[in-house]
Amino acid sequence: MTDKICYHCGDDVIGKGYFFDEKPFCCNGCKTVYQLLKDNNLGNFYTLEANAGAKPSESNQHKYAFLEVESIKTKFIDFEDDTTARVTLFLPQIHCSSCIYLLENITKIEPAVLNCQVNFAKREAALVFDQSKISLAELALLLDRIGYAPNFGNRNQTEKKLDKKFLYKLGIAGFAFGSIMLWSFPEYLGIEGDNPEFRNFTSYLSFAVSIPVLFFSASEYFISAYKALRYKSLNLDVPITIGIIALYAQSSYSIIAGYGPGYMDSFAGFIFFLLIGKWFQNKTYKTLSFERDYTSYFPVAVTRLVDGKEEIVEIEQLNIHDNVLIRNEEVIPCDSILLSDSAKIDYSFVTGEAVPINKKKGDFIYAGGKLLGQRITLQVEKESNRSHLTQLWNDVQTDKKTRSSFLYQDRLSFYFLIIILIIAGVSSIAWAFIDVTKITQIVVSILIVACPCALALSAPFTFGNVMRLLGRKGLYLKNTGVIERMNSITDIVFDKTGTLTTGTTHKVEFIGDELTKEEKEAIYCLANSSTHPLSRAIVSCLKSQNIGSTDEITGFDELSGKGISGEVNGIVVKIGSPKFTDLALIDENETSSFVRLSNGKTGRFIFSSELRVGIEELLHSLKAYRLHVLSGDKDKDKALMQQLFPADSVLLFQQTPKDKLDYIESLNNANRSVMMIGDGLNDSGALGKADVGIAVSEDVFRFTPSSDAIIEASKLAQLDRLLSISNFSKTVLKVCLAFSVSYNIVGLSFAISGNLTPLIAAILMPISSITVVFISTFLVYLKK
Repeated sequence: MTDKICYHCGDDVIGKGYFFDEKPFCCNGCKTVYQLLKDNNLGNFYTLEANAGAKPSESNQHKYAFLEVESIKTKFIDFEDDTTARVTLFLPQIHCSSCIYLLENITKIEPAVLNCQVNFAKREAALVFDQSKISLAELALLLDRIGYAPNFGNRNQTEKKLDKKFLYKLGIAGFAFGSIMLWSFPEYLGIEGDNPEFRNFTSYLSFAVSIPVLFFSASEYFISAYKALRYKSLNLDVPITIGIIALYAQSSYSIIAGYGPGYMDSFAGFIFFLLIGKWFQNKTYKTLSFERDYTSYFPVAVTRLVDGKEEIVEIEQLNIHDNVLIRNEEVIPCDSILLSDSAKIDYSFVTGEAVPINKKKGDFIYAGGKLLGQRITLQVEKESNRSHLTQLWNDVQTDKKTRSSFLYQDRLSFYFLIIILIIAGVSSIAWAFIDVTKITQIVVSILIVACPCALALSAPFTFGNVMRLLGRKGLYLKNTGVIERMNSITDIVFDKTGTLTTGTTHKVEFIGDELTKEEKEAIYCLANSSTHPLSRAIVSCLKSQNIGSTDEITGFDELSGKGISGEVNGIVVKIGSPKFTDLALIDENETSSFVRLSNGKTGRFIFSSELRVGIEELLHSLKAYRLHVLSGDKDKDKALMQQLFPADSVLLFQQTPKDKLDYIESLNNANRSVMMIGDGLNDSGALGKADVGIAVSEDVFRFTPSSDAIIEASKLAQLDRLLSISNFSKTVLKVCLAFSVSYNIVGLSFAISGNLTPLIAAILMPISSITVVFISTFLVYLKK
């Protein structure tokens, strides 16, 4: 052993080692990584956790040459265009917060890497890079050089090997536990003195089978506790490891001194039940795979074309070679071939870059891009994956402050562990004056029975169950952090058109010059390329007159909050505000969309607002919140809104998208916690600025990156119940906390008094965790 450890990875420095900046390194690879970090101003990597680096392998330049083969490379690429590519890589060496810091700042080491987001739980990194400057093979080599070699093998096979190794550990511990109990049977009956030679023989047998339990089955606890202490911190495995060592040391001494098997049966049973608890926890997490659960309810639908007719279907119903219709602002659901002449695609969902990419007929288009401009037709090339799209939605970075009870509970668990260690120390001193032989049993029992596992599990399981329940009821959350922010909401801001009023079932009347069928078809084509609620209402109105067309549009443009324009069959059409169409305002109190055709004909569609079913009852039930309305429409409906909303509500009309954003910001500056509910088109800025932004979804395939949640339009009237479910999570957490505290008080009282054996404590520990999961799930189910 050496007294020098590597400044980068923490391994022992053998021989002379390498020195740089008066710091020791075990190999040239670690020294090189340190130099890279220092040269790129990433020295903070070592302040997060000492010796936190992963040791780079001695890779050669040709290790990843197979990624230069186009057919192989495409298997790993999520998206690519002429310059940019996105890839998700499995990096098994990710193990701590420093790894996340280094990888998410890799852009400073290699500017050709545009963005990196780490999924710590899956040990994955999603990287966006400029492939005109760095190839996938070179990127993999760079990751290898800094200690995070990508694993391009079979992920399922790797996970199966890990599961198999865990089962081996569980099996060995179970075998040892059963065997030692069998050999210790005379001890349980009190006849151990009848045959001392046999007693010694079985004691040594117990010692022999306990060795693989200590060094193999319990190895993860030792490693975890060692890392925590080396980084001057505490985790749940520290008291468990102290208990394991104390129990094993006492039992080994008893066997060697000839006093019998000691607590070796308790030791083996302790490890066995610890592993059972861990197995249960892992299985439960997989069962409650929150990402999979809520994506199964995620409202992703698309317009499929069958014999020229449009039909709305879930994306799982799409088959290869199906034709789909995508409108402006809609997200492309699956890898496809462009059938229309041209398209402009925004891949900011995928790459983070908002620069549109122009595509022409026959080009391949990746899932996740958002259409900008006139509607297009695509041919499906690969069956869609709802989870992939929701992951893109969830990956969008946000600067919102997360009020995380997880961090609070981690801190609480830390102080809890310190208190338990103090209690164990004081109890050992007290029992030194009562009965020295019981010190080990009591200390170990205290450390085991008071483990805060149940406390640590309560928040993720409660929030996960609530998020899943909300998804089943039509409210789809990005992550569990949204629930915490929902529970502190003070103000709710509503958009009007498409939110409080229906987006597609307006009473629509056209007033103006008489239009020919060809002119109506031109208007239909243009409106059908937009997802704005008023455009959808115009399409519905014309459909009722048997008007429909799939003609091509040229020069399509949509200005948020103003209108749309384009040319269809030689007719230039403008639909929107009076200013946009260069027409005079006729009635400032009506909600209307003006139309101007290039042949001189004009007119306007007048919309009569129709409230969604149940909105009036909903507003009366939201008395606990201050309510606001921000509408881009005229104040024609102001009298109606004043009747519906409480007297202290704020009702603002003729609001531009910028006005809405500024208003939300003013509420934030007044320390109000704001929920914004809008249709997601003209409200995207306000949705992103609010503490919780909820986009209302009709039957179109569109969701806003800046929104925190999506609610089905038909479920909006149930918002009060959905908020009640979210707030119920606080009650569930309090119940789980009360159970955890009560369990620990009762368990500690038995352990300190010497009435609890380590084996019983080891059985009770996973039972407490199981109970918390059951309480959380059962209470949320009752709320359902």
